[in-house]
Amino acid sequence: IRLRDALNETVHLSVPDALHCMVVVDRVDCDHPVRTFHTIGDTSPLHATAAGRAVLAHMPHSEVDQFSAGVLERYGEATITDPSELRAELHRVRHRGYAVNHNQYVQGVCAIAAPVLDAAGAPLAAVAISLPDSRFEPGRLPELARLVTATAAEITVRHLR
Repeated sequence: IRLRDALNETVHLSVPDALHCMVVVDRVDCDHPVRTFHTIGDTSPLHATAAGRAVLAHMPHSEVDQFSAGVLERYGEATITDPSELRAELHRVRHRGYAVNHNQYVQGVCAIAAPVLDAAGAPLAAVAISLPDSRFEPGRLPELARLVTATAAEITVRHLR
């Protein structure tokens, strides 16, 4: 709620369903008349979403290899479908602490996500800010990334208590 209030953008909490997909388990909506919307229980692909890549980036290499050995479906021109390109992106996500989806799954939708981790560093969930492409300003990415990673870190710490 604090993250939504700070940005007035929709915030999702999603969990992985093994290597199959991400599942939305909670959502806090913004009050813009034009906004993104996923119902609780909606699923999305791991490789084409910010939440999915935030989780994949923290999975063991063997699981990433297993996942990327399958078909990486294309949802739009920007979707990563090459396994080596996906691995390189996951390395960048792990290094910077967040993932960005800019029209890679649903056209016109952008998201920034960070992982919620357990004590061993394994991904439990991802927190994502989701907004229409029309409101995405690349110059705000550092601010959005800082806020979403701080929120995910706070949830991680609460989980570890």
